[in-house]
Amino acid sequence: MQNESPLLALTNISKAFDGVPALRDVSLELRSGEIHGLIGHNGAGKSTLIKILGGLHRADQGQISLSGQAVGIDSPRVAQAHGIEIVHQERLLAPTLTVAEALLLGEETAFRGLPLVNRRRLRRHRPRRHRAAFRPAH
Repeated sequence: MQNESPLLALTNISKAFDGVPALRDVSLELRSGEIHGLIGHNGAGKSTLIKILGGLHRADQGQISLSGQAVGIDSPRVAQAHGIEIVHQERLLAPTLTVAEALLLGEETAFRGLPLVNRRRLRRHRPRRHRAAFRPAH
């Protein structure tokens, strides 16, 4: 897999808030079939990096590439158009929604004041839903 070119490459991403660095020259490559976890201390920049990837923040410097092509992700809609979906950790944003419904936030349309869900996108996400059983450790 290492010889395969990355599907997603973040190169030298930096971001500061009010002059305080949140990310400094962060690089990450993800290839097809890989599963990764982003782990670090509080304040390490994990959420900032994900929000840049999801179009909620813009990097001050660096580059995002998809399949070798540099892309500008300046909004969640642009990220979604590139196939990037973010599930935020803050459950209080939508405590009653399923993961698929949460992915569709911002995609709803309305008819006579009633929200309509983009059913094609919902069907696309439905097969990805998995159920897992967890047993408490004793």
